[in-house]
Order: sequence, then C-alpha cells, then structure tokens
Amino acid sequence: MYIIDGHNLIGRGLIPGVNLAQEDDEARLVMWLRARQPRLRQKIVVVFDGGVPGGTSLALSGAGVTAIFAAQRRSNADKIILGRVREAMPAANVIVVSNDSVLRQAVISLGAQALRGEEFVRRLQQPQRPRRSALGNRPSLEPKLSPQEVEEWLQLFGDAGADA
Repeated sequence: MYIIDGHNLIGRGLIPGVNLAQEDDEARLVMWLRARQPRLRQKIVVVFDGGVPGGTSLALSGAGVTAIFAAQRRSNADKIILGRVREAMPAANVIVVSNDSVLRQAVISLGAQALRGEEFVRRLQQPQRPRRSALGNRPSLEPKLSPQEVEEWLQLFGDAGADA
C-alpha cells in the first residue's frame, strides 16, 4: 500500500497541471493518482491537511485511491499517516511518499518504507514492461513429435510445404 503526503507531493511541483495555488489541487492530484493506480497494482491512500470536518472523502475516493482529509484543528496529515503505518500489518508492506524528513524518519522507525516524491513520480513515468498474457504461461497446444513421427506423417501425407 502507498500512503501519500498529499500537499507535500503537490508542493514539490512534480505533477504537471497540479499546484498548491489551485482551489481544486487535491482533486487534481487524486485524479492523476487514479489514472496511474493500475500501474502500481496496490492500494493508494492520499492524506491532506486541513479538511472540514475531516475524514475520508467519498467524492474523491475510488478506483483504488482513498482520499483522507485531516480535521482542521484536531489533526494533521503526518499524524494520520503515522497512524495508518502503525495499523498496517506488516508495516514493511507500506510505502510512504513524502519529502518531509521528520515524517520519513518516523515511518522508517516503524518498519515502513519511505519514498521521496521525485522517485515516486519517476516510477510512474517509466515505460511499463509488457505484461505476460495468460496464454504465455500455458504449455503449448502444439503436439510434440519425434523425428520418426514427422517422417511417418510425411510418408502418409506427403510434403505439402515443398510444393508451395
């Protein structure tokens, strides 16, 4: 699972068309993440500071991305992120995306991984390796013939390919 420090990532200026000066910066980041979530093949939780009243945004959440706002005066994104890491079992399966050095050290001390925003965005921009098709993992349906069997077939049916 990825847990993203939302305003920290937006503030880095790494995502084209998304910046802190925009009124809908959170929605823009969430849409950008939703478009890329299948590539990560993991759940994404993005946490923002300063929501009224705070909590999970049903309007923004979906398609593998959960958007959470910290209650304006009672909490902040860092506290929520640390709480999520503590709840995760095992914490080693959690990757926190933030450039906040204090938060990064705290999540590492809890056993989670920390990733800078630049590295996270770079991972999502790298060319994707083609996925193996389901058929690629199955045994061939072509019969395996010994050289003797091939010779017998050629004698019975002739070499049709030789005339072509």
